[in-house]
Amino acid sequence: MSNRVRVIDNISGTVLFETSIEKISEAYSFAAILEDEGLDIKIDSPGLAETLIKSLGADEAEIAEYKQSMDNELVDHEVDYGCTFCPPPKK
Repeated sequence: MSNRVRVIDNISGTVLFETSIEKISEAYSFAAILEDEGLDIKIDSPGLAETLIKSLGADEAEIAEYKQSMDNELVDHEVDYGCTFCPPPKK
């Protein structure tokens, strides 16, 4: 199972560049060029946990569920405890 790094246009969702994780620096170089030209882009690269679940056979739905659970965890943490830069809102 390959792990791919993608440079994506945030507005259209179009994949502008894709490469292997081993060549991630090429993706960042390409992204820097596009940002200098004014494009709104993002880099989608698998983290350690995502790489692990892919290697264990997770399908796209399971990966999406994992990513959503991570987003939910971050939101819950910030609501309950605040982030390292700001305290939680007063109740």
